[in-house]
Amino acid sequence: MRGVFVRIYLAFLLTSLVAAAVTLVLAAYYRHWSNDSVNLIAPTGGYISAAELILQRGGEPLLLEWLLTFERHPSVNAYVFDDRGLSLLPQVPNSVVEYAYSSQNYQALVDPLGRTEILVKAPIVAHNGRIYLLVVEFIHPLAVFNFPEYLAWGFVAAILLFAILGGLLSRYLTRPLIDLQRYVQALGRGNFHLTLPSKLIRRGDEVGALSREFDAMATRLARVLDDQKQLIRDVSHELRSPLARSAVALELARLDACEEQEDALNRIEQENQRLNELIGDLLGMARLEVDQNLDHWQRLDMSDLVDEIVSDARFEHPDGQLAWQPPPMALTVEADPALIRAAAENLIRNALLHTHEGTAVTVTVEAIDQQVRICVRDRGPGVPESILPDLVRPFVRNEDARERSTEQLGRGHRGFGLGLAIAHRVALHHGGELVLSNHPDGGLQACLMLPLAGAG
Repeated sequence: MRGVFVRIYLAFLLTSLVAAAVTLVLAAYYRHWSNDSVNLIAPTGGYISAAELILQRGGEPLLLEWLLTFERHPSVNAYVFDDRGLSLLPQVPNSVVEYAYSSQNYQALVDPLGRTEILVKAPIVAHNGRIYLLVVEFIHPLAVFNFPEYLAWGFVAAILLFAILGGLLSRYLTRPLIDLQRYVQALGRGNFHLTLPSKLIRRGDEVGALSREFDAMATRLARVLDDQKQLIRDVSHELRSPLARSAVALELARLDACEEQEDALNRIEQENQRLNELIGDLLGMARLEVDQNLDHWQRLDMSDLVDEIVSDARFEHPDGQLAWQPPPMALTVEADPALIRAAAENLIRNALLHTHEGTAVTVTVEAIDQQVRICVRDRGPGVPESILPDLVRPFVRNEDARERSTEQLGRGHRGFGLGLAIAHRVALHHGGELVLSNHPDGGLQACLMLPLAGAG
């Protein structure tokens, strides 16, 4: 609103100033180009006749009295010079003196931009035959009144007038844009079923056309997202059903299995479990891409949440060491509890998988620059700097992490290359980020950054 108002206001003010300047210049030159100057020179015939008659009847004293009456006239002055070149009035402008003494033969002098707009001179004869010179001066209209004061008041009036007009016009122009902005913000929050006001869609200008395009785009997006959600549900059902039947068949096979077949059946069960976990991770990532609904968000104390995750990890990995010290104060975020929990669990499990045996995984939660930072650091071999940016992509893993022993897999180490990718998507979903770096003292450090609740 402010930006549009300032632009409209400055455009109005600049246009008015340019128009006023052009008008003044044209008005000034118009008197020179048109017959207006001729109309001004025409009354000098009466002044010449009156001055000559007064001079012949009353001499210089009466003529001087007549000249002094021009002081009450704001736009016309008259001056008389005797045959010796002396003025009858004590004070005469230099421009009048120069014109009176000039060699031009009684030609009118027109200066449309000067204080003295027109000068006209003519000889007048006294009763004794002495010749005097009458000079009539026409003052420019802009010099008659106080032009600086007039200009200052006009500028103040223009500022107030254009401030009101600019405010009304900017409000008229920006109100539909503000409505459209709110609509786009609602789309960004995942509300694709919000409809624009009918008065905005019915507009016949460019704003109305843009509103209709946005409305059609939102309708198409809502349809696509609904189709994708349905596809996720269908894929989940179609993939999980054969896995469930396979698990039942596996248990039936165990009833008649001999001891030599037990290892193979265990391996089949393990692979089914890995496949089931992989499907769950893929469907979770797909939901993050499609579902932008914030209805499940709530205020979470990250220190309490991480404390629960660390307790669960210690139970699942009794041989793993976790260095964790809760922060002294509550650090609250607005988030989806299930997604944040999944992201933090993936970071901690990933660190437990890669840390060297006998070393601890450090977990910290702190507030930095209006953000909550959850950092998980292992004491493993680290990751080459060249592949650090790619670790947040699905199925991208460090080459050293691609080989997993059966013992590791049995302890829950899946190693699909989806843990960091899921944490990265969760961070982006909540307006944060996932920062990966090699710690200076060794090992990989993953920091999940989330905005503090109420942070601007």
